[in-house]
Amino acid sequence: MIPLASKRRRLSHNLEALNGPSKNGDVESIVRTSSGNTAKTASNDGVKQKGAGQPSEMMRTSGLSKSSFFKLQTDELLTELRPNYDKQASRAHDLLCNLKSVIERIPDQQPKLLLEAEREIRSIHGIAVPFPFPRPAKNIKYSVAYSKPLNINVVGSFALRNGIRTPEPSTVDVVVTMPGHLFQQKDYMNYRYFYKRAYYVACVAVGIQEDKGLDLTVNFHLQDGDGLRPIINLEPNNCNSGLARSKLRVRIITAIEETIFPISKTLPLRNNLSQGVPTNSPAVVAYDSIPFYNCTLRSEATVATYHKYLNMIAQRFEFYKDACILGRAWLRQRGFRTSVHGGGFGGFEWAVLVALLFEGGGHVGKPILLPSYSSYQIFKSVMQFLAGTDLTNPLMFYASDLSFPCDVPIIYDGRSGMNILYKMTPWAYDALLHESKLTLAMLNDLHFDNFDKVFGANINNPISRFDHVISLSVSNHTEGILQFLRLQWAIHRVLSKALGSRIRLISVSSSDVQPWSLNSHIPSFNTEGNILIGLLLDAENASSLIDYGPSTEQKDAAASFREFWGPKAELRRFKDGQVLESLVWSDQQPTPSVLHQILIYVLHRHLKITEPSVRFIGEEYDEKLCHQGGLLSISSGPFQLILKAFQSLEKSLQSLGGIPLSCRQLSPASPLLRYTALKVESEAGIPSEPVEVVLQLESSARWPDDLAAIQLMKVVFLIKIGDLLESSGSALSSRVGQENESHPIFNNAFLDVVHPSRIAFRLRIHHDREQIILERKLKEKGISACMKEETASALAAYRQLFIQGPRLTQAIQNLCTYFHFLSPTIRLVKHWFNTHFMRPHISDELLELFTVHTFVRPHPWEVPSSVMSGFLRTLYFLSRWDWQKEPLVIDLGGLNSQQLSVIETRFIAWRRVDPEMKTVALIVSSNIDQDGVTWTLNEKPPKVVAARISLLAKAAVKLLKEKGINLDINDLFKPSLEPFDFLIEFQKPERGQNKFLSSDAILSFLQEVQTCYDGVMLLFHGGKECNIVGGLWKPQEKEPKQLSLKMAYSTHSENFDAKKGNKDEVVINKTSILNEIARMGGSMIHRIQVHNIK
Repeated sequence: MIPLASKRRRLSHNLEALNGPSKNGDVESIVRTSSGNTAKTASNDGVKQKGAGQPSEMMRTSGLSKSSFFKLQTDELLTELRPNYDKQASRAHDLLCNLKSVIERIPDQQPKLLLEAEREIRSIHGIAVPFPFPRPAKNIKYSVAYSKPLNINVVGSFALRNGIRTPEPSTVDVVVTMPGHLFQQKDYMNYRYFYKRAYYVACVAVGIQEDKGLDLTVNFHLQDGDGLRPIINLEPNNCNSGLARSKLRVRIITAIEETIFPISKTLPLRNNLSQGVPTNSPAVVAYDSIPFYNCTLRSEATVATYHKYLNMIAQRFEFYKDACILGRAWLRQRGFRTSVHGGGFGGFEWAVLVALLFEGGGHVGKPILLPSYSSYQIFKSVMQFLAGTDLTNPLMFYASDLSFPCDVPIIYDGRSGMNILYKMTPWAYDALLHESKLTLAMLNDLHFDNFDKVFGANINNPISRFDHVISLSVSNHTEGILQFLRLQWAIHRVLSKALGSRIRLISVSSSDVQPWSLNSHIPSFNTEGNILIGLLLDAENASSLIDYGPSTEQKDAAASFREFWGPKAELRRFKDGQVLESLVWSDQQPTPSVLHQILIYVLHRHLKITEPSVRFIGEEYDEKLCHQGGLLSISSGPFQLILKAFQSLEKSLQSLGGIPLSCRQLSPASPLLRYTALKVESEAGIPSEPVEVVLQLESSARWPDDLAAIQLMKVVFLIKIGDLLESSGSALSSRVGQENESHPIFNNAFLDVVHPSRIAFRLRIHHDREQIILERKLKEKGISACMKEETASALAAYRQLFIQGPRLTQAIQNLCTYFHFLSPTIRLVKHWFNTHFMRPHISDELLELFTVHTFVRPHPWEVPSSVMSGFLRTLYFLSRWDWQKEPLVIDLGGLNSQQLSVIETRFIAWRRVDPEMKTVALIVSSNIDQDGVTWTLNEKPPKVVAARISLLAKAAVKLLKEKGINLDINDLFKPSLEPFDFLIEFQKPERGQNKFLSSDAILSFLQEVQTCYDGVMLLFHGGKECNIVGGLWKPQEKEPKQLSLKMAYSTHSENFDAKKGNKDEVVINKTSILNEIARMGGSMIHRIQVHNIK
């Protein structure tokens, strides 16, 4: 949507400091105060308006909020996202209080040896202690015990009121603080704390399960996907309970007092694991084992600390909670979660980061965020911080002179002794950085409103988010969280080195471990699905056949190259004289793509992952296009052959003598010359259709001013040009053809020229005075309505044929050269529309503009670098485009604000003139076509077809969401014939028959039928390769009408009612019309199948 005019709005930033941080309340106090402290929250819904304000604040707001319209959108979004905490708290009150009482009544357990305690709880209660991997050794001698928790509190987003509404149940975190006397001084070593914690969790689970009054399903789960920290997951059994009606579930998590383990003992690089740590990969160990283990341990001691801290920040800064809601919405739409499997950056990390930026993070430790900032200003400032700060250079708050692992993101809070981003991997951080930069670009876009793309668009589906996706089956590779992280780290390291400049981003992800029953051990990480690898490609380098390594003079680098690539590496001398280590890949069919070859080779060589365990997602879209006769590259033979023939014809025409006016310019105006034709070659190896071109002669005052005479003059020129081309040997043959014979003011003639390469060109002459004459004729007074309509149609046809056609061809030709995957994506989109019977109502140019939009305005993604991503994102756009309320604006180069204003004005004018969209349904504008109706005028497509396009695109996107990586591409191209009222099935061409002639005959027949019955039906077909035609009766013609001599179709009376006196009312005679079509088609028609005759 084009943004509305901006209005400045004053802000009120008169905040009072509150009385310090609030204490961590228990369950009863949290629930009790939920309904009493809502006035302050309600007042934070939007920016307060006051009668006066400082100009500097006004300027800051107008600069950051961009427009009052964006501000209104933000307020509305916050209202929609903010949960009704009062209602949720009142419904959950009794259960949470009962739960607290149950936990407090659990009897203490005396100290026992660890394994003895495990056997006892298993034999008596049937519960398996959820020990993390590696399980405790049999010779462990230390004891475990259970004592009543020091306190039981509600923490997290439910207590802080900074969460968002989600389709799935929201989570209430209940933390039980374990007594310090249960732990010994050295329990931070070798998983000892986590083993004792697991026993404590099992004892709490026993008490909850055996209490019959709670009516809850009790399972174990992992806290944030962390295999070291199993927790208790509670869900209601009764769907009518308060918990179920509020869509809530409860997690029981654990905590310890902050002083039990000193911060100095859990610093990031302090090795607290003397067992279970591999020694063959120091870099990997330094990354995932030690820092992750230490920070996980530290996080158990900071639960209460961070809850108090965030609560204090929320009281001090008015719009902090709203900024957290915006951040959670943004993260959710991009798939970021606090979970290890969700990138390790979720709502909690966002909340802590925003809080810290109120205190520092800027130049020389100054705050980045100011107390006066609104929620949107806070959000944008955090985006600027994430996009512009390299967090692999540790950012420390309240600390200095500490050592950290390399190449991982670090925001270290010295007060808690914790790296807030400890669950983030390098690839997750790369993804966060990538998305932050894209979002910042959208927020800074001065021309377009990207609000929906920032907060509303769910872009987390991997097959539309990435250019290629690889699924790895890693059974029997991993068991514990540290081993699983180690494997992912190894995959990322190997693929990053192998693919190098071919990629811009690698993402490694996996599904979360699901809750498991109390009588089962913690599941291993290889039972929950495969590892997914998402690749964002560099389009220029992705398909390169040669990788250049170091020279022989760089001995260490060359040795490392040979060690990594093994026998695939070879020493080669190149044309420039360099002798380099290199890799050569094959592009011969049926060899898979270069990326496929590289990945199969390195995964097997370095990780022992065999080819059957590797599944590539994305190449099937290339294969689909190739099966339809399409080509992946515009540099391929057929396209270049046509281009060379065009250039040859252009030179021949420019050097042509013997005609009164010389040739000034020959312009391409065909899909074959802009690289967008679905099928380039026929069975004979040449284009099946003539290549459209436009010839412009030099200006002359001797052209007649009569439109009909101009058309006759064009015929004379075309005949002469054809004769001269034949006589000079520049053409094998030429023939003048006629069109629009019944409309003398339209273009009436063309010249078909067969080039020596056997490529046929269809040449039309462009005379620029035609437009002036037509415009003058439209303004004449006293012109009849019929003549005015024909003149307007002639002017529209002239602009489309001679002005916009060549302009669009030149623009898309340039874009296809710049965007490597634009051409094949356009052709696959055309095939999709063909399979769904849309072709007669939508022009090639309109489909090309739909796809171009995906590349020139790719937000919320980057420019597609594969056919799969380009195709699926085009469908995604079509599913979300509200074409009734906004035009499609495409920047083909140089779009400015003035042009946008003109486009918006003309869109509004069209909707006022034609509110029912009987003439124009879709308005597709660009900087070269600001009217926006060149390719959509006169119901191209009709409103019903435009609605069907949206419906089909939404169905496709829904299928993508449901199936994900398991989507069968054929399901996207499978047409639904049920919506049609009738189907006409034509005879298939017999063997030896020219199927293209047969297809042309069918298309000509259908045009005649549509012309005859245009008022009562719409026909749909899928182009030349389709032998089925679908038909719909127009709804307005189904109703009875008064009999009239102007009715140009068969009718009959129906349901005569003497009381109503409707004997003169008739309805269309569908059976008769279909019989007439069958008679007209004769032997071409195999059968007509009727779905709905009423």
